[in-house]
Amino acid sequence: MIHYTLNKKTIPAVLPEHLRLPSFSSTYPTSLIPDEMFCHRCAGNVPLSDPLLMTSKSKIFTNTRIIHDVSTYSKCCHQCVIHYRYQGWKDVLHNFNDSVILDLPFCLHIRNMLQVHTAVGRVVECLELTIGEQFHPAKTLLHAYLHFEALTKHEYEYFCVTCGDHPAVVIMDLHRKGAFNMSLSDIKPPPKNFNGYVDMEDFWETLALQMIGRGFVKRQSDNPFTGHPNYQFWAPWIGRHTRKSNQFLNTEFEKFHQPKEAEICDITVSEDRLKNELHKKKVSVIRKLCKECGIDSIGSKTDLLERLSSEMKTRQTYDKVFEKIWGASGGWAVVMWHCVQHKMLFARRESERLCRYPPLMEAHTKCRHL
Repeated sequence: MIHYTLNKKTIPAVLPEHLRLPSFSSTYPTSLIPDEMFCHRCAGNVPLSDPLLMTSKSKIFTNTRIIHDVSTYSKCCHQCVIHYRYQGWKDVLHNFNDSVILDLPFCLHIRNMLQVHTAVGRVVECLELTIGEQFHPAKTLLHAYLHFEALTKHEYEYFCVTCGDHPAVVIMDLHRKGAFNMSLSDIKPPPKNFNGYVDMEDFWETLALQMIGRGFVKRQSDNPFTGHPNYQFWAPWIGRHTRKSNQFLNTEFEKFHQPKEAEICDITVSEDRLKNELHKKKVSVIRKLCKECGIDSIGSKTDLLERLSSEMKTRQTYDKVFEKIWGASGGWAVVMWHCVQHKMLFARRESERLCRYPPLMEAHTKCRHL
């Protein structure tokens, strides 16, 4: 059903004006029923069941108000037992998980706010103060918005009037703030037969399916498309006309090395500097580090730091702390062409690229929110 939603329920990149602009007089349906009449999977036009009530307590979130007590329905195929849910966009609505429904102008409003560097949490807080009603948690609405973006068929056609599709000179820049924290030790080594090539289209489609899958499961752990960063399945995005093929050579795995033995490692960072860096970390990070080092993790931040400081006198604990603080690298790299006259155009297209690929947007907006 997640694959079916991605392939058959895509939202146009450019919506008609009456679906894009918010309206105070808009009327919304109180019952959301899927349009399908026959099962797409079974041969022979197998009819679906009558509408089955999923919940009568759904909410529609808009820029101006919250509509309560909306009923959502599903239809079931008696032969393959697949459930079809409402996922139409022509009613100016986007269904996230049958309980949280966003109207399209609200989705576009979040997109525009993100493009001017305003986090979803602040958008929700502002609307709560304006409307006077309690919204769902910002994280839930962020996932609902990313669900919308994953289903939107964005158009990304890179072309420079001077350089064409293949610029001879490009400039790369690194944005560390657009990255997430992850220790090197948390990434599993690649398989021995990995040659470094990754299918770019397959990678980004999998991430889109992960975003869509969040609307079909109650817990993220049940999402069949949940993926974690690894060496053998991670790729950037390069436009279809600019790249040679879907195969991308990822050489990051060549940096992987087995850790050296503790007794022969050279210390390059003083203990005092390591303590100062520890003070900058959150309590949850320090508590987790204590657990991994076999130290009591109960108490205040000061108590935890004192225990770690005393234990860092041993080489094994010192190496563990060092690895957790400095054992991560990376960031969000941006490649641009050097034509000065097109810098403003690049900034706009870069914002559009963020919206096309929800995982990048998610990492970026989480950082902005924090």
